[in-house]
Order: sequence, then C-alpha cells, then structure tokens
Amino acid sequence: MARKLTFRQRDTCPACGSNDSRAIWSGKFDDPQIRTNLAQYHYSGDWEAGLNGAAFEFMKCRSCNMKWHRHILDDEGLYTLYGEWADAGQARRFEAAHAPDKHDRTAQLAQMAKLILRLRHLTGNDRAAPRLMDFGCGDGDLLRVARTFGMNATGVDMSASRSEAARREGLVIHPDLETLDKTEQAPFDAIVMSQVLEHLAEPDAFLGSMRARLRPGGILFVAVPDTEGVEVPRNFHEFTLVQPVEHINAFTPSSLRAIAARHGLTPVRRPSAFLTTRAGGVLRSAVNWVWQPKTTDVFFRLET
Repeated sequence: MARKLTFRQRDTCPACGSNDSRAIWSGKFDDPQIRTNLAQYHYSGDWEAGLNGAAFEFMKCRSCNMKWHRHILDDEGLYTLYGEWADAGQARRFEAAHAPDKHDRTAQLAQMAKLILRLRHLTGNDRAAPRLMDFGCGDGDLLRVARTFGMNATGVDMSASRSEAARREGLVIHPDLETLDKTEQAPFDAIVMSQVLEHLAEPDAFLGSMRARLRPGGILFVAVPDTEGVEVPRNFHEFTLVQPVEHINAFTPSSLRAIAARHGLTPVRRPSAFLTTRAGGVLRSAVNWVWQPKTTDVFFRLET
C-alpha cells in the first residue's frame, strides 16, 4: 500500500527571510483540476495516494516580491519524489507528452555546446581544463559535452536511475554535495544549476553554499522557470511553472537577480556562441547578443 507523504511548513520568505507574505493561491492536491494537471506528469509512483488530502498555499512576499509555496515535502518525501516518482522513465514520458522538441538530439547537443562555449569564454579560454560542477546533472549529457570541450567536469544528482548510465561510462557523478566534498576539492571555475533553485527548500542558503565552492571571479549559470505574471495558474503551462509539489520557489528576472546579489553574484552579458548551419539561427544569435532582455537564464560572476 502506498504511503502518504508528509509536509513541513515554511513561515518566512525563502529568499529574504521576511515574515510578511500573503497567500495568492491555495487548495488541495485532490482538487479535480490539480489532480488533472498532476496526472500529466506521468509520475512513476502512486502520487494520488501519496498526496491525498494534503493542502498547498502559494505565497508572495511583500518585502521582495518573491513567490513561494508554504507547505513543502519533508526530507523523506523529497527522496520519494525525486528518487522514485521522478525517475528516468517519468522524464521520458513527460518529455514525450509535453516537449517533443527535446527528441531533436542535434538541437539539444547544440544548446549544451553553446552553454559550454560561453562558460569557457567567461572563465578564461587560457585556462587549461577549467573545473565545472553541474548540480542536478540528470543523465550527464552536459558533462559529456563539457568533457569534449576540454573541461574537467563533475556532476551531482540524487536520482540514481537517471545517472546510472553516465556513471557506467566513467563520468563522475556524486549523489549529494557531502559526497562530492569528500572527494573533490573546491573551488570550481564554473558551476551550472539548471532547473534547480525552484526545487529547493532553502534557495538562499544553497546559493551561499555554491558561492563557497566557486573561485573568486568564477561563473555561476542559473536557469529557472520565469513566473513573471503568474500567480493563480490559468492553464497547464502556467501550472508547470508554479507546480506545488516540485516548483516550491517561483522566480522572476528581478527576484532571481536580487537573491544572487546578496551573495556577491553579478549578472554578466551572455557571450555570443554560433553553432548552427542555418542562416536564421545565426541571425537570431546575433540579435540575442545585441539585445539581451532580462530573463531567468543568467550567467553570474562572483565578485572578487
């Protein structure tokens, strides 16, 4: 019989620590529309029994405008969620249903290569084998690309099923930061956190721990869903941005920069990286280099 998961409560803003927030959306996981949306995640587990009757409450901080969920899974629940429900099979099913473009392997690898080329540029092309840590590395694809471009790459991911194949290939992937610290010596030249901060109970403290593992002048790349204008979700796409089981922190371009600034992390311009055979792709890359609006995919430099 499936075990019902338990939640704990956050009472202060996870970004600035203020206790002055208001609820902007609330409900229960067994509400019909919530159940319909969650069913589209294709979890590898009995999520209905695990979440049955539990409530959620989406808050907005009056001090810094950060949006966040008050009720979050406890540690045991998180291991169930990310260790069992969100396994490799669930990732494939979700992408097949909602992100068919991710099956364009060439386009995927091109995007990863551009990220690595930008990191190499920002960390200094004269550095031999700059050290990269990819936190939340999943199946290790970015580590493979980084290694191809001469980076000394290490990953961290708690999902054994998603990273198993990469480990068999000889890629270095640790289950957690504690294990990494026992075998890898900080600091790193670059750290990647793609689709990570929205999942963490204490994003501010976690950024501080990443800062401690980054060399002065090093680069931190952060990518999170952009929830600008989203409070009560009106459709499935908006629901995915503020999903109350997984996306417990909801960033906007301004709130992401604000939390990073508290740790001495300053946004830097995205370097150009052309990796396409299509003229339109070159033109888009050139336009994006000239005009760079604020987004929630940001390269930060740790000020010295």
